[in-house]
Amino acid sequence: MLAVVFAVMLQQQAATGQVVWETPAPPPAQAAAPADAPAIPDYARTDPYGYERAECSPLVRRSEETMEACQQRVRAALAANLGPALPAGLAPGDAAEHCRQEADGDRYALQCGAPTRSVPAGPDLRVRSCSTRPRATDKGAVTYEETCTVGGEEVREEGLRIRLGGED
Repeated sequence: MLAVVFAVMLQQQAATGQVVWETPAPPPAQAAAPADAPAIPDYARTDPYGYERAECSPLVRRSEETMEACQQRVRAALAANLGPALPAGLAPGDAAEHCRQEADGDRYALQCGAPTRSVPAGPDLRVRSCSTRPRATDKGAVTYEETCTVGGEEVREEGLRIRLGGED
């Protein structure tokens, strides 16, 4: 037992006498300078929609790049170069999610903002009464006519009438 105590004491003395070297912390990385806006051609400033269509055409864009990724890349470049002159339909982010193409004349015009919603008319819940009658045609054939009336409307019969005095 005395040997165990002696061994423990030797290990403690050896541990306190050790010198531990710490490596100095690396200097903080300097912040990278903000990247300049990617260069865009002059025609992109005059026709940003055409520039986006040209860059993101399936015939031109890289095969591994999706349409959405291409549009985000082009729109970010246009936003960096055009600033406040950027049309609302090309704003990067979800702003373009609320834009749709207008059909009145200009095929490139966009309508941005909440769409107007028209509520379709509900079903006609009035009572309908329909009757089918045979009718002769000029050539001697028989056709069937179906006449329907909606509840509350007067039924006007066309056909043989006999007046027995006064109103029908």
